[in-house]
Amino acid sequence: MSQGRPDISVVIGSMRIGGAERATMHLINGLSKKGLKVDLVLLFKAGDFLDSIDPNINIVNLNKRKASQGIGAFRKYLKQNNPEKLLVVQNHIQLMVLIAAKLTSWKGKIILNEQSTFSRNLIGFKGSIQQKLSKLLFPGVDSITAVSEGVSADLKRNFPGMKNKICVIPNAVITEHLYQVKDKPVSHPYFNTGNPVFISAGRFIKSKNFDLLIKAFKVYNKDNMARLIILGDGEERHHLKRLVAALNMNDLVSFPGFVPDPCSYFSKADLFISSSDYEGLPGVIIEALACGCKVVSTDCDNGPAEILQNGKFGFLCPVGNVNYMAEAIDLAVNSKVDKISLVERANYFHVDRIVAEYLKLINSLK
Repeated sequence: MSQGRPDISVVIGSMRIGGAERATMHLINGLSKKGLKVDLVLLFKAGDFLDSIDPNINIVNLNKRKASQGIGAFRKYLKQNNPEKLLVVQNHIQLMVLIAAKLTSWKGKIILNEQSTFSRNLIGFKGSIQQKLSKLLFPGVDSITAVSEGVSADLKRNFPGMKNKICVIPNAVITEHLYQVKDKPVSHPYFNTGNPVFISAGRFIKSKNFDLLIKAFKVYNKDNMARLIILGDGEERHHLKRLVAALNMNDLVSFPGFVPDPCSYFSKADLFISSSDYEGLPGVIIEALACGCKVVSTDCDNGPAEILQNGKFGFLCPVGNVNYMAEAIDLAVNSKVDKISLVERANYFHVDRIVAEYLKLINSLK
């Protein structure tokens, strides 16, 4: 349990591999280094990012498998630790926290962090229940931070009475650690073939639409000899490997699995490609820019067009269109890009700037 009252408690499901978790890790480490007393409250203590958390941060394990089971445990945490403020990531965790807070006499401030497009993320029967609960509970919070302008606009459409409480603070993506590890050697054989190497990375789920990437790569490679590396893991892994086999590309597409520091790959690749159907703020695109790597991305809701400033720093193509993506890849490969300008754009998302933004918000909530 916490040693003294925390200045802020950051609540998230776990520290498994994912964009929200990585951004949360960077943020809490930054807040801790600025002298804040930080609790990290996890529904379940698990995930590879646990090893990278500042030792001064107190990790609290609610030890529950589902958010609905965590309400009682979080009520107990609030009563015992009485944090001054809460920052809550992920919708199911936000609902758990808001219900628990209503059931106690805790009087602190609550900030919600929206990582994805609210209306796109909550779909199906379970999603519709979460939407209804959100509409009921969100108006009682003090602030909502959206990771991009598109995510903010979607929130304002869904919560018109909360427009003054919604602000845009991007994820903390760029750290000094990234620059230290990006030039580390990589042993992947594709980098020794003399052929162009393309790279993508993310959780293997349907919304990332790696099918589109693989099919567009097949179209592009009809006249070329490039190689494709897709970093990550997830439920779609076997499907994607079967698709590659069906397209006779087993020798051209590689799935190395999860890589803790993907920037060592990004810095050696000729092109980074993002094929998502929707996003919040895809950190991998920002990391690729920081490595001076050219980027092709679907122009999906939300994030890529903002990061790439509508094509100034990369190549955008329509969502779900194989031929357009193949054309964008061809265009990107044959274009000259100023790597320094890509790195400068990435540094807009540097942890120091984002932590300063959060400190300003935290201090404004009295």
